[in-house]
Amino acid sequence: MSDAMSDDGDHILPEGAAPGDGDRILSAEYVLGLLSPGQAAAFESRLASEPALRDITAGWADDFVAMTDTIPPRQAPRRVWRAIETELWPETHAASTHPARSARFRLGRWLGGAMVAAMLGVLVVQSNLLAPPQPGLLAEIGTAQSAAHFTAAYDPGSGELSIERLGPEAPSGRSYELWLIAGDAAPVSVVVWPEAAERQAVALPTELAEVLPGAVLAISDEPFGGSPTGAPTGAVLATGAVVQG
Repeated sequence: MSDAMSDDGDHILPEGAAPGDGDRILSAEYVLGLLSPGQAAAFESRLASEPALRDITAGWADDFVAMTDTIPPRQAPRRVWRAIETELWPETHAASTHPARSARFRLGRWLGGAMVAAMLGVLVVQSNLLAPPQPGLLAEIGTAQSAAHFTAAYDPGSGELSIERLGPEAPSGRSYELWLIAGDAAPVSVVVWPEAAERQAVALPTELAEVLPGAVLAISDEPFGGSPTGAPTGAVLATGAVVQG
């Protein structure tokens, strides 16, 4: 195992920095399950705040899975399954030497399996897990003239617009405000960006979700707490068209 990370998890990348070779090795060890519980927990805390590290880790996971594509499937011998069952259900294995007890265990396991299957079936139907994924909408909100930079992604399934701030915070005493502009319609406020927040999820009203495709999202500089008039009052710092994901 590498020394790329200690249990205290103090190797946090500066904002905008790219992970180095040590982090690449660490990501691979995490995917393979080679880190200690403390190292894994510290690494997972970094994943929550370092998008570049998440990308590397996801890449390792894809690469390792692809390595098994050429391995032909083989049927495990019965003795292997018996050993696994003995490890997982020792009481069932012990009962197999007593016919009456064995029959009760088999019935109990069958009923338990049937109940689990039924519950999973209900969950799948109610949660619509089998429905085909709906395409999302994306927007890159920024300009070359301003440091303000945001990304937005809309999920039609949940009806939420997820926004992430990639640039600096608003100046002291000021607030960023996100607006939706559909065609020639007046800008509609989506959210006043909370101070120091990096991410926000906003449930879009139906009337805004319907006009989102092809609309423009814009960030304006407003007094602290947002525009007092319901329309942009400060400079428009960043814009981005909403496109199909």
